[in-house]
This record gives sequence, C-alpha cells and structure tokens, in this order.
Amino acid sequence: MSAPQRVRAARVVEEVARRLSDPDAVVAATRANAGRRGVDESRSPLWEPGSLNRGYPGLVLLPAELGLSAPDSEGHRLNAHRYLELSAAATRARPAHGAFAGVGALASAARVAAGADGDYAGLLARTDARMAEHAHRLVALHVSTRAAGEPTYPALVDVLSGLSGVGRYLLHRRRAAAPDVAAALRAALGCLVSLRLPLSVRGVEVPGWWFGATSRTRVAEEFADGQVNLGLAHGVPGPLALLSLAWEEGVRVDGQAEAIEGMARWLLEWREEDAAGPYWTAYMPLRYYADRRAWPTPLPARPSWCYGAVGTARALDLAGRALGRPEWVGAGLEAVRAMLRRPVADWGVVDDALCHGRAGILYLLGLFHADHPEAGFGPAVEESAARLLAGFDPEAPFGFRFHQPAADLDLDMPGFLDGAAGIALALHAYATGRPPASGWDTLLLLR
Repeated sequence: MSAPQRVRAARVVEEVARRLSDPDAVVAATRANAGRRGVDESRSPLWEPGSLNRGYPGLVLLPAELGLSAPDSEGHRLNAHRYLELSAAATRARPAHGAFAGVGALASAARVAAGADGDYAGLLARTDARMAEHAHRLVALHVSTRAAGEPTYPALVDVLSGLSGVGRYLLHRRRAAAPDVAAALRAALGCLVSLRLPLSVRGVEVPGWWFGATSRTRVAEEFADGQVNLGLAHGVPGPLALLSLAWEEGVRVDGQAEAIEGMARWLLEWREEDAAGPYWTAYMPLRYYADRRAWPTPLPARPSWCYGAVGTARALDLAGRALGRPEWVGAGLEAVRAMLRRPVADWGVVDDALCHGRAGILYLLGLFHADHPEAGFGPAVEESAARLLAGFDPEAPFGFRFHQPAADLDLDMPGFLDGAAGIALALHAYATGRPPASGWDTLLLLR
C-alpha cells in the first residue's frame, strides 16, 4: 500500500467528515440541487430524511466509523449521535421498508452506531421488534405470491428492500435480542431457501428467484415477462450472501446448503465470456433465458457493488467459504481479474459513489486483497484509490459530486450509496488497511 496515498486518503476522509458535520448545512446544500435544470425531484427526491441512502440515517455511518477508529473520536461520536436523533425523528411515523428506508433505515444506522460498545440498547430493542414484524410480513407476502403461481419481486427478497437486507440485520441482532428476532431470522432464511424451487413462466422453467415485471424491474418491452437479476443489490447474489453468512455463523434451516449450492452453481452456469474472461451481465429477459443461443450475448454489467463482477464475486466468495468450495471462490476471483483486464474506459463507471461507482470498486478490491493476498490485487487497489481520490473537488460542498448521466448533471449528494459519506467510508478503509470497526459494510452483505 502506498503510504503517501494512504495519508492523503485519510486527510480527504477527515475533510469530508467535517463538511458533513452540520446537518442544516448538509440539507441546504443538498436541496440546492433542485434548482438545476434537469433535476426532477418528483421522480427521484435528492433528500429523503428517513432514507439510509439519501437522508439522516446514512449520515450516521461515517462519524460512527470514525468514532471507533479515528482521531477526535469523541467529536465523531457526537456527530453520529446527533444524526441518529434526527433519524429517529424522521422515521418515527414511518413503517419499515426493508433495511434502507423508514424504521429499517433507523435500525440499520443504530446497529452500526452501536459498534463494539453496545450503546443504544433501548433504541435497538424497539427496532428489533419492528424488524422482526417486518420480516414476517415480507415472508407472508412472498408465500402468498408464490401460492398464486406468480414470481417473487425484488421488494420481497433483495438487499435494499427485502429479506436479504432485513435478514442481515436480524442475523447480527439475534444474540442480543428477544426470541422473536431469532424466530423471524429463521423464517426469513426459510423463505429465501424456498427460492431454490423453480417455477414456470410462459411454459419456460425458470429459477425461483425470477422476478415478476414491475415498474422498477421492467426497463424495456423485452422484460414484460419479468427478469432474472444477477446483481448483489437486487438479484440472487443477495440471498446467496445472506444464506452463506448465516451458515458460517451456525444459523441453519432445512434446505439451506442445497439452496446455497443451487444459487452458486446457477451463477457459474450463467457467466458469459469475452476476450478478457468471464463476466456477468446485469439481468436477463425470458427470451434469452429460454434460448441462450438465439440472441446476442449481453454485455458485462458495469462493475460495482450493486451489479457486475466485484459484487457478484463477493457473494460467491462467501458461499465458497461457507460450504468449503474453493472452486466457487476461484471463479469469483477470475471474474474480477477479467474485469481488471478490460480497459477502464470500457467499464462504464462514471461516478465515484459506493453503489455503482469507483468507491464500491475500491472497497471490494481491498476486501478481496485482504482475504486473498495471493490473488495479486494490490496494484489494482492502489490504482483504484488514485482514481477515486482524483474526484475530490475542494469547491464541492461535500468534496465529491455525483454524476447523473441521463441529465448530464453533477449533483451534490451527501449520503451513503450515491454520496460523499459512502465514498469517505471506502477511502477510510483503504487509508487504515483494516476492515470497518463499525461493520458498516455488513449493510451491503459484504461481511
């Protein structure tokens, strides 16, 4: 690791944290985006107070992490507490919407803020009960959907809205919480295990993680019959990661090993290949799934946490470790090597964000390098850090801007997945060379 670059990264992190420390200024700078041409907040609000991505809960995470591992830890902890209080007020009257919105966002932020100190026990006891109730509700919705012979939906099973993200919260809280949390966790795992059972769509047998068409998943007419999704954020790698993490921690339900096996084998079967090597596309329509040879091979997904090589490879990494299958781990690492063999200009990465930008790539490459030093990803980590640091702009309110290609806009975003807080978290992990002390990356099912 380059010592001068690591020192620079640490300085940038502290500067971003300083710029995010005043809630009123953060909200004002974010809302100032609304006056720019091309910004349509009716479709995608840039500030959502109760969101883990674009609201107060996401702004808990950076000071919570720095409060456990950085100079002026007391000041950072106070900032985390202030944002957690604002999060509680913003989500008080809202139901849970997965682990990233409403009470789920508050629960996620409180879990990270508690860190290793066991703080916020009273708040967590309340969010535990709400998350357990929400898990049972999602399970019931999934069961009724499948009983009607219909596919499931991302909002029921994915990391952001569904059982994969909610289950990760419950997995973390199962020992400190009331028995209903453990029961809800087992129900969530059982529901995700049931995805191993196939179903039929227009006479085509598809996997149980096939998604029905919704306004969120239907991006073109070819997806009128739904899609199968290969990204960690919304597709089968999310359930695979949770089932694998639970297995490693000794939390197991009937059929779990078979589900892990089936999901991992399916991901290996549905790799594509180009001159650089294997890859995964983002999602596939029914026509391609029904007859792979009759249609053009889809392109690689943009490499990122949410889709593409590094996120999907991490799910395989976790699965291989859980069941002792080194070939799955190796397949994931080879997909990452293939990504690195492709020209960076061809990756399609246009922003610095944690979700689908340079910060996510840096963090995941660092994770692979730490877990598999023999893979030789060290130089790629340094190059990735340099590219991310090049995006720091002292003139931007939060130090980094989020590029929105559709409107060709650079927006000032403070939050977790597409804002400065998430970027700073990735840079902090790089600067310290250690896994997050607060466990913020567990929200993304990376550990």
